[in-house]
Amino acid sequence: MTPRRRPPVPPPLPVITVYVLPGTPRPDWCHVCKAYTRVTGDVLLLTPAGVSVIGAYAGCEICDEPEEGERRG
Repeated sequence: MTPRRRPPVPPPLPVITVYVLPGTPRPDWCHVCKAYTRVTGDVLLLTPAGVSVIGAYAGCEICDEPEEGERRG
C-alpha cells in the first residue's frame, strides 16, 4: 500500500497593518427629537494605499441617553 500524497501547504498571507478610526463627528438632524441633537461621523480605514470610508456612526444625545438607573459600560 502506498501512502497518500499530502496537498501542498498554501503560502502564508501577506501581513499588512490597517487602522479603523472614527472620523470627526458633526451635528446632524435627529428625526425622533426633531432637533439638531444627533452626532454623526464616518468610519475610516487607513491602509498603506490610502484612506477609505467604510461606514458611518451616529448617536443622539437625547434619544440614546440611558434610562435612570442603567449603567453605561
